[in-house]
Amino acid sequence: MMLARALGEDVEIAQILSQVARRTEGLGFELVAAGDGWMFRTAPDLAEALRAVLERPPERLPRAVLEVLLLIAARQPITRPEIESFRDAALSQKTLALLQEKDLIRSLGRKPVPGQPQLWGTTETFLVTYGLRSLAELDPLLEGLRGPL
Repeated sequence: MMLARALGEDVEIAQILSQVARRTEGLGFELVAAGDGWMFRTAPDLAEALRAVLERPPERLPRAVLEVLLLIAARQPITRPEIESFRDAALSQKTLALLQEKDLIRSLGRKPVPGQPQLWGTTETFLVTYGLRSLAELDPLLEGLRGPL
């Protein structure tokens, strides 16, 4: 962690971050754990007011793209043919390109089978974007997506 390197190994980073989180309560933003780190975000009670003044609404991913993203999150590492097999539908290269462009998925190398298809997995940006500390927080949603193909 960059903060640990900057402050020194003997500093209790978790304790400091907890204190910062307590001191920022009620200030319109909060410090929350996300992925392998921490981030400041708008306090939930101000989110709607902030959305009203934003110039453009956040881009929403199409349902089919979200479906592929959730499948990748559930079964990573996963190949394109495995995604297509699970969905029983062809997967557009544009879908994978869009998810890569948004830094929500990344290549995890190649599967050591004939043809060596690309393996896909989610990124740290995926966790931060969806406010997740880890993929384990998705477990209740992903139960039906796990298991053998």
